Amino acid sequence: MSSRTRFTALLFCSLILTSCGPSKESDVEIEVGKLEKKLQQTAVKQQTSTTPSPSMLEAAGLTAKDEQAEIILLLPDTRIAMQEFQRNGLAMLIGREVGYKLTTLDAAGSSTQQLDQFRLAITTKPAAIFISPIDPPALAALIVEAQTAGIAVIGLDKRMIKDGCTSVVFSEQRQVGIMAAQTILEALKRKADEEGRTEITGRVIQLRGIEDSYPTNEIAEGFSEGLHAQPGVILIHDAPAEWNAEKATQITTEAFRLQKNFDVIYAHNDSIAIGAAKAAETAGQRENIFIVGTDGLSGQKRGIDLVRQGELDATIVQPALVDLALQIILKLRKDKAFKPQPTYEVRPVAVMPKNVEQSLRFGTYKLPNL
Repeated sequence: MSSRTRFTALLFCSLILTSCGPSKESDVEIEVGKLEKKLQQTAVKQQTSTTPSPSMLEAAGLTAKDEQAEIILLLPDTRIAMQEFQRNGLAMLIGREVGYKLTTLDAAGSSTQQLDQFRLAITTKPAAIFISPIDPPALAALIVEAQTAGIAVIGLDKRMIKDGCTSVVFSEQRQVGIMAAQTILEALKRKADEEGRTEITGRVIQLRGIEDSYPTNEIAEGFSEGLHAQPGVILIHDAPAEWNAEKATQITTEAFRLQKNFDVIYAHNDSIAIGAAKAAETAGQRENIFIVGTDGLSGQKRGIDLVRQGELDATIVQPALVDLALQIILKLRKDKAFKPQPTYEVRPVAVMPKNVEQSLRFGTYKLPNL
């Protein structure tokens, strides 16, 4: 096996997270790290360099004049770790397909810019557009325009279900928050059992991403809903950390000053969870606090590895979504009789020390059948 083929296979197993057999965790982490470094040093536009033969084109559902079918990925803000992972992972997955290329457009948090990028994408007549929206209603007319032009549109957000997409692939953000709460309540129950208490109690702080954004609000609402299952568990501090680890450290330090002590920290991504853990360590309280992050990305010093190393106590894995979106497009172009379902939901998964090794070897979430 060539080094390039091995490199691709390792990331593919890491990204789509299906049970494809054991692999060496260290190799996966090293290769993912190399990929991300390489992509950061190159232009945003990613494409294959393979010159396909006619037989290869036929197998891919392409024609001679359609040698590189373009897929355009529209993301809100790749400064956010999860979106960076989606971009890099999709680039690698498309790189292993014959006759496809990827263009990624980053809106840098601007709804207006994303609208302009969508309009531009339509003019290039790609095979497909994948979009994670900032303002879904504003995109509805453009989705219709793209579909009318024969461009498949895959939405990466539940809010796009009624907007006329070819299909919508999503993970329920509220469920991410509920799962985090359930993971925390299980930990607090174990603590109560160890201390011989029948009542489950705990003081919790929450570190959000960006204030008043849809994903952040959905996760927070789900988290609050989940905590309500135990009246003795209360949320005592809740603040936006703006996806910034240093700010998370500052907020957590202030929480220690105001609240003196607490039992749990829940963060809306793993980076700000590590920032909070740093403050807990400085305060001499790390061993007394259960810290849960979100995203569960693969690679060195990312979510799952942080759980394995004991730097985080748990992480809620967010499905990448772009892996399933690509599967839909590949099947749609190869099988003319295939009609994708209107929606596909991919459920998040909690990773803790008890299942972290299994997650690294065999994957976490499962993709639905097409």
